[in-house]
Amino acid sequence: LKLNDTFGDPADENIRFVVMGDSTSAGVGAIEPANSYPQLLARRLAADGYRVELHVFGISGARVADLLNDQLEQAIALNPDYVFIGIGANDVTHVTSLDEVRDDMTEVLQRLESETDADIVIAGAPDMRAPTFLEPLRSLAGWRGRRVTEVIEQVGREQNVAVVELAEETGHLFASDSERYHSTDDFHPSADGYELWADAIYPVLRETVEG
Repeated sequence: LKLNDTFGDPADENIRFVVMGDSTSAGVGAIEPANSYPQLLARRLAADGYRVELHVFGISGARVADLLNDQLEQAIALNPDYVFIGIGANDVTHVTSLDEVRDDMTEVLQRLESETDADIVIAGAPDMRAPTFLEPLRSLAGWRGRRVTEVIEQVGREQNVAVVELAEETGHLFASDSERYHSTDDFHPSADGYELWADAIYPVLRETVEG
């Protein structure tokens, strides 16, 4: 999906908004760009009176290390006003060591802080107990997801960036109606699922923008 776009009234305050991450930030499962969470967030910012220049660097399959290798330089080159990072699911499925997650996430945030003027919001892995996993893998994925997310959130707080507790905010809702909130692959969110993500992310993003 082509997600990069501009939203809002040209007369409003302009903000350059970068989204980094994995297949979810690239819109897999959303079907239409407008249903992807980056565009949902950008449209909400526009509705709140901002002209939003959206740049999405998310890549399917990306792990935290791939933020460093494939996305960070592009983000820094834009000198964005705000950056959202949603990452961790592929570190769960590929069993990346927690030390590697910690070190790479720390470097990503430190470089964004030192080489741009951006304010940063992050989220770790969502609730990983997706229908595509059969038990006991489903419970194992959920447990591993919590460990990875704890590390990502801890690094975020150490680096003084805003943290969205995405799994905690949305996991019970996905579990309550899995067919509705997961896409047809039983792994990625559906359009309705991404709306739930935007509901969780946007209050933290808005507070960051208005702070």
